Order: sequence, then structure tokens, then C-alpha cells
Amino acid sequence: MPYRLATKYLRGKVEDNLDPMKLFILIATFVISFILTPRLVKLASRLSVTYSREDGKVGSRSVPLLGGLSISISFLITTGLAFLLSRGEMLGEYDYHYLGIVLGGSLMAGLGIYDDTRGASFPIKLIVQLIAALILIGCGYQFTLFTNPFGGQIEIGRWGIPILIVWLVSLPNALSLIDRIDGLACGVAAICGITLFFASLSGPPFVPIIALALTAACAGFLRYNFYPARIFMGSTGTLFAGFVLAAVAAQGSFKITAAIALTLPLLALVIAIFTRVRRLGSRNTAIYPDQQLHNRLLNLGYSPKQTVMILYLLQVNLGVIALVMTEAGKVLALAVFFLVGSMLYILFAIMKDYRERLTSTRGDRT
Repeated sequence: MPYRLATKYLRGKVEDNLDPMKLFILIATFVISFILTPRLVKLASRLSVTYSREDGKVGSRSVPLLGGLSISISFLITTGLAFLLSRGEMLGEYDYHYLGIVLGGSLMAGLGIYDDTRGASFPIKLIVQLIAALILIGCGYQFTLFTNPFGGQIEIGRWGIPILIVWLVSLPNALSLIDRIDGLACGVAAICGITLFFASLSGPPFVPIIALALTAACAGFLRYNFYPARIFMGSTGTLFAGFVLAAVAAQGSFKITAAIALTLPLLALVIAIFTRVRRLGSRNTAIYPDQQLHNRLLNLGYSPKQTVMILYLLQVNLGVIALVMTEAGKVLALAVFFLVGSMLYILFAIMKDYRERLTSTRGDRT
């Protein structure tokens, strides 16, 4: 029943809002990304821009980088064409906001290309990311208030700009942290993008276009990025996609909704910071290994494909919960209960599997 209600709700939203221009964005961006990615596989291989990743089945394997170029190029081409064809009607007073996304996103993609090909130091990454954030703010982005989930709005005041800068820098790096297993970062970005598309339909008309274009670009690339990946997003893709997602989330009045939808990558950032702090106080850093969710699942014996599918399911549930928060309907309590229950079921299944493996290991030792 909850799935039927959710399907009915989304179907109604699509029928009411998927006009010819959005359909053009969806198809064109997907096709360009899908066609461009194999060319980038050959280009990155020819230039020896690759990354070695451990695979439990075949050991270390070298995979081309620069896949994020197909995401950024397809996104910029189709959104630019859409806004030109609409003669400014889709942008209206938000033309500088779109310019900020183009300039800031292009700068982030350029930083990613440099990092993938030569390797960028932390200070360089931070400086360029701060410049991209300031470009977006200079083009009119503000963070003055957000919606209180319990009613009303909360004003941020003078803290708005620092919070916005932290947000625009944090999310791209958070997405990079989960780009450690084939297809995970790209799939999560696509799910977050489609969630923000539905959440932003009541806001400025250009925001859903941005979210839909990013979703389609990631979907076209995912065909070659899913396990076993033929190409990785690299910093080029994670920094660009994370920046665009952060910009979309900051644009609308659905910031709490966006934060829930983006919980998975943000959680990765929190875990990374917590682990780094713990390592600073210890001489033996080996006792504090990387405890990201995907690492925990892999250590429990799940295959890379199974791990990605579990995290996809968690991300979908978070996305639906975020959308439920934007609608005040009779099914609110039922939907939230069902979705939270689904996540708890997954958690308990993982814990049960862990106990069984632990018990089996102890039995073998005795």
C-alpha cells in the first residue's frame, strides 16, 4: 500500500510538471552522457589517467578516471540550450543564479580534472572550492532562512553567508568520500537529484531543470560506472555533482528536506571527520580504520554490488521521507513509519548477519 501511494503521488507530479522542455532535458542529457562516456574511457586510457582499486575477485584493477567530464559537459550543454530556447522565460530574474552554477561548477570540474591528472594538495582544493562558493554567492545566492519542520521559518541572519560557504564546500567533498566503490557516488547523486527535482517543483522554475539535468547526466554515466566499472567519476565528477546538488538545495525553501535527502553523503563526511579527530590523538592510526558504511558492509562479506544496492535502498528511503515532509497528507504517518521500519529491518538484518559470522569464526577457532 505505501508503495502504491508513493507511486500515485509521484505519477501525479510527473504528469503535472513534465512539460516538453523538461522531457527534452531528461532525454538529451541522458543520451549525451551515455554516448560521451565510452569516448572518455578511451581518452583517459590513452592518457594513462587511471586509478587502481582493490577488487576482491581479481585483485587490484586499473580503471580510467575523468568520467565526471561526461556528467558536467552533458549538463552544461542541455541546460544552456534549454534556457536559450526558452528565451529567458525559464530563468526570469534568476539568470545570474544559473550563471553562478555554470561558473562555479566549471571551476569545480576544472579542479577535479587537475586532481585526477596531477593530484591537488589540500590547500589548493580548499582555495578553489572557496572561490567557487564565493562566485555563487556573488551571483545572488543567499541563505537567510530555512523552513522549520514543525511550522514557520527560522531566520539565520548574518550567519547565512558562512553557513552557505561551509555547505557549498562540504557537500562536494562528502560525495567524494563515498566514491570508493563502483557506482555508489554516481547512483546516490542521481537519487538525490531526482528527490530535489520533486521537492523544488514549487520553487523558481529553473531549479527543477538543474536537478533533472544532473539526474539524467548521472544516469547516463552510471551504465559504465556500475560494478564492474569501466570508468570512475573521479574528482571531476564528484566535485561538480556535489556542487550542483549543494546549489540546488541552497536555492529553495526546502533546505530541511534537502538535508534529509542528502543524509548519506553528509554522514560519510561526519564519519571521516570523527575518524580523523580520533587518529590525531593516537600514535597508532591503524586502530582507527575507515569506518564508512560501505566499508562496514564489505567487511561483513557483502559483495560490492550487494553493498551498493543496500545503500541505494537506504538513499531511496531517505529521499521518499524527504518528499513526504513537503506534503501534509493523511498518509504522512503511515509512510514515515513504513520507511523507517524498512531501514530498521535492513539494519537488523546486517546485525544478524554479523553475529552469525562472528559466531562461526569463534567456532572455527575452538
